[in-house]
Amino acid sequence: MIKILLAVGVVLFCSAGYGLFAEKLLKLKPTGFTAPLGFVLLLCTLQLCYYPVQFFNGSVSWSYASSYLIFGCLLLYSLFHIKELFKRYWQWNTLWIIASFLAFIAVFYQLFIDIGFSDSPMYLNYIAQNIDNQHLNLFNLYSGKVGAEWDALYLFQGYYHFGTFLCHIINVPSVLLGIGGKIDNIVISTWGLGMIYSLISSMLIVNFAEGLKIKQKSVKYVLIAFTLFFSNFYYWRVAFAFYGNTYRTLLAAYLIYTAYCWLRDKEDSLKYVMMFIVGAGLACSSSYLFISFAILFSLAAYLFVSKKENAFVDMSIIVLPMAIYAVAMFSRNKEIPWIAPALALIFIAYYSLRFTKWMKKIIDIIEKFFFKHGKFIFFILIPVLMMVFAAYVNFFKPDYLYDYAYYFNNHQDYDMVKDYYFIYSHIFDNILNIIRWIGVILILWKAQSEEQNYIKSLFVMMLILFLNPLATTAVAYLIASNVFYRTVEVLFNPFTEMLILLAVIQWLDQREWIKRMLLVILCVEIVVGHVASYLDSDWGLYTFHVNGGKTVNPIYKISDEEIEAIHVLEGLIKRDRNRFNDEHQPTIISHAEGVRTFLPNVYQIFTARDYYYIWNRVDWIFYDLARRHYDWEAPATEDYARSCGYLDYYDVDYLIIQYWENPEFDKATDACAITEITTAKFKIKSVTKNE
Repeated sequence: MIKILLAVGVVLFCSAGYGLFAEKLLKLKPTGFTAPLGFVLLLCTLQLCYYPVQFFNGSVSWSYASSYLIFGCLLLYSLFHIKELFKRYWQWNTLWIIASFLAFIAVFYQLFIDIGFSDSPMYLNYIAQNIDNQHLNLFNLYSGKVGAEWDALYLFQGYYHFGTFLCHIINVPSVLLGIGGKIDNIVISTWGLGMIYSLISSMLIVNFAEGLKIKQKSVKYVLIAFTLFFSNFYYWRVAFAFYGNTYRTLLAAYLIYTAYCWLRDKEDSLKYVMMFIVGAGLACSSSYLFISFAILFSLAAYLFVSKKENAFVDMSIIVLPMAIYAVAMFSRNKEIPWIAPALALIFIAYYSLRFTKWMKKIIDIIEKFFFKHGKFIFFILIPVLMMVFAAYVNFFKPDYLYDYAYYFNNHQDYDMVKDYYFIYSHIFDNILNIIRWIGVILILWKAQSEEQNYIKSLFVMMLILFLNPLATTAVAYLIASNVFYRTVEVLFNPFTEMLILLAVIQWLDQREWIKRMLLVILCVEIVVGHVASYLDSDWGLYTFHVNGGKTVNPIYKISDEEIEAIHVLEGLIKRDRNRFNDEHQPTIISHAEGVRTFLPNVYQIFTARDYYYIWNRVDWIFYDLARRHYDWEAPATEDYARSCGYLDYYDVDYLIIQYWENPEFDKATDACAITEITTAKFKIKSVTKNE
């Protein structure tokens, strides 16, 4: 763990230095902690260097080389400016960061990551399998089968390749120099990346509070405490802090905050910061493409309606990372192969000719058109057209899944979102929901300054288009697919929640006792959210995950029995290594979770994903025979005598069977497999090969 802490410290130190460098280069006003800006720039820079390797499935060595170069330069710069950085971080607000970080460590230690039913294995495998990969991303993220790329949505997230680099560099002393023990990838990925998220998010939240220039200290401290210790401790921001997807909401908040400051402070250079935030968000999560589109579409609408000078050019700067990402994504579209080169030519033509006289004339014509008709186009025409199209899909495409009714599903049951509509929330959440919606109404009612009117415009756009139940079918069909509901994070995120709560508090300025009661309620919510988590209550912030944490090793996040079984399998693969080559990976059936984070080069025929995504199963009957049979399920009705035939057909080498959950499969495979080890929970078998 000391190595991980040192690595996290170096990343934060380099990020702080990079943020300081950006402030000086762009002549920005000091923003408090520089690490959040620096980390955004770091992710953006790494992603830019990773694109060629990702695009051509090159060797991971190239991404390592660029990462070493970038970190080397940043480390030197940060060391040269260490006194200045020390002064910036030697402040009272640093105590908030330390307290939040210690709370994160204490809570995360007790949680599990639901590796059997979440996306955790996909992201952990993504990081692990690329560590020594000569063909980056050329494998299935779940099963590990090599030779072909998986979904294009996951191919261009440099955050996970940064995670790969972190696993690599932490183990360099052990692997190359024999100094110290090797740390398993699952520990580095979950703890290392999780710690980075905790620190960066905490610093950014404190920056938000300071940036709002709240005069009353008690109000500022309560808002910081609530956002740090309540909003930032929703289960996924702790248990899944290592996900790139967890940055989705944080960087949405950062993008809105930067736009807010850009309009308030008239710092023109902040548009470049917004560009970097978009780039970093896309490097973390493909969903950020849609989230940032919603934010920037709303920003463009506001700029055109308010007739801001250079609105078109400013927006074209901010969306540059989206243009690059779109070209990369569409390059994998085999059905319409011409779309990527066409987009690339359009973008290259625009960005290279932007300063020519005739292009300026075209831009001027476009701006004048939107200045004149923008309000009608953005706030009436487009929402109406989307509602009409949504009605068409609902009535004439009845098989489309994401219809009107889907909007009202309990999305928090299967995604990292909250319910803000009073339908599926408990009483304490609904108290907050009442406060939130009162704050939204107050912002819509009382907005006066330019930055406040921007937030008002953003909220209106969310309500009439992106979160309008009469339009979301169209949003899903044309833009966002099944995750359209995630745009609620544009309305409610760490920054906008601060603004919303502040609006309510300021409205209550003349009602001092009610204001104090509201501040007390926010403090009580923090206490209840944490305490209830340990009392097996639905009111808890992370109840389910702390209950699951009792069944796993607190460091490895899987059970000790699974770790034991995986290490036995590792020994068997080493014993039989001469059997495996580029044509045949070690092929396994495993009831133990997390196998591929330890052994990333094995091919696991059935994974956690197959439980939900039935169309992914390579064979339905084989899956039903070989999978774990949970306590709440009936046994398979298939003929278990066929088990050995399937093992032979799919050339399976090893089995890790939870024999008390699927004793039928265990017994059936005795005819064609040798039991190597039996533990309290698992049997590890080698399949007999027919010569």
